[in-house]
Amino acid sequence: MAFYGKVFAVEKDENYEAFVKSMGIPEDKQKNLLEYKPTQKIAKNGDEYTVTVGTKNGERVYNFKSGIEFASTIRDQPAKITVTVDGNKMTQVVKFDIGLTLTLKKEYTDDTLTEVKTFGPFLRVFIHR
Repeated sequence: MAFYGKVFAVEKDENYEAFVKSMGIPEDKQKNLLEYKPTQKIAKNGDEYTVTVGTKNGERVYNFKSGIEFASTIRDQPAKITVTVDGNKMTQVVKFDIGLTLTLKKEYTDDTLTEVKTFGPFLRVFIHR
């Protein structure tokens, strides 16, 4: 698929401030999240996927197989992550040890990545190109 290996950068986001505030995290961490504009790249090698997230502090690489839970740390918080890939769509469920659960739904086209994050009733939409 043409989107494999392509770097997608955030072009616009919707409802992000309300989404971040809904998480109940301290204001200083909210500010950092609101400034967070990562790039994303996905690659596939056999039945394994690699997602590379680029930030001003460097890159973070996640390797996974569809439907198989793995442990990771996100912003110093331990989490269990399950990513399910179905063609050009990806659903990622992140369960933090502190009790928060985020769901990310991503849809790739050749030139766009649309990402919808939900936390309880709160929704955030990212458009990457």
